[in-house]
Amino acid sequence: MFVTFTNANPLHKGNPVSIKRDLIVTIYASTQVREDNTVDQVTFVFVPPHGTWEVQETFDQVMEILNAD
Repeated sequence: MFVTFTNANPLHKGNPVSIKRDLIVTIYASTQVREDNTVDQVTFVFVPPHGTWEVQETFDQVMEILNAD
């Protein structure tokens, strides 16, 4: 089953990103300083070996989505 989040990466900001739920290993929230020195609060979703996605949803929202069903 896939879960869908909102991409926070500046190159894809606002676009949906769907990730296979059972591949997610780690979730954490942090601030991210961008190349233009703006600061975003994002949640990182780590899916090895594929990578880490920055999403706009808060840590609590991500956990709620993952724990649904």
